[in-house]
Amino acid sequence: MHNVGHIPRSSAKGGINPSMAAKGVLWDASHMTGSQETPLQSFVRLAIEQAPRARDHYDGLIQKMAGTKGKPLYDLSRGKGLRPSVAMLTHMAAALDQPVSLLTRAAQGEVVQPLPIDGQGVRRPDVEPTIGSADGDGTISLKRINLGFAMGDGTNLDDYVEEGTIDFDANLLRLISPSPAHRLVVADGVGDSMQPTLLDSDMIVIDTMQNQLNKWDRIWAMSLQGGGAVKRVGPAEKGKVEIISDNPAIPNRTVPIEDVRIIGRVVWSGRRH
Repeated sequence: MHNVGHIPRSSAKGGINPSMAAKGVLWDASHMTGSQETPLQSFVRLAIEQAPRARDHYDGLIQKMAGTKGKPLYDLSRGKGLRPSVAMLTHMAAALDQPVSLLTRAAQGEVVQPLPIDGQGVRRPDVEPTIGSADGDGTISLKRINLGFAMGDGTNLDDYVEEGTIDFDANLLRLISPSPAHRLVVADGVGDSMQPTLLDSDMIVIDTMQNQLNKWDRIWAMSLQGGGAVKRVGPAEKGKVEIISDNPAIPNRTVPIEDVRIIGRVVWSGRRH
């Protein structure tokens, strides 16, 4: 197994490892030295080196999951996109068949090894990853609420109908928000007003500790005139705010500030495929 941080010495012009040629260019490290490679770059490179397909195959899987045309693995190899979002880390983990907790630790700067896989691309179950201080936390259950149904005026979190719990990886939650887990709740997006940022039934995590309207470039879960809503909020004339939808087909509107009660800030979203 390669040591983490090691870049295979090239004997071909352009810095491409000849042993990878049969599978296509998997990782272009010609522009950096071992000391420049971040733990996340190293982790992903090693995961791809042992994988049965070329890097472009896994970028293609991520494109389908994320609904984008970008090539995050290629960008990462070139020193771009070094701080991927939590959602992108989740997509990378799924495409490479690696635990998201390991990619999370690598993104946080910890040197970790990918789980080995055999020649058929099947992960070897008898080989365990390096154990770090974050391991053993398991999953954390977050309360799930229905923003569409409030048993009151919707100004209090307890007004909303609880629909069980959703388990999240503890390491993933640390990346999503520094707030304690009991202040995070899960809900589903409703409607098409926030497309393409959020689609109908996208899962969102709401940080209820962030309930002060102090930043205009954020997405907020709120009670809007008594109904649950997920919107951006912008400044307007005195005593009012602008309710902003990302969908250009939905007009923005101005409402009295007392009609808006912030439940929390949307800090993460996940999409079903």
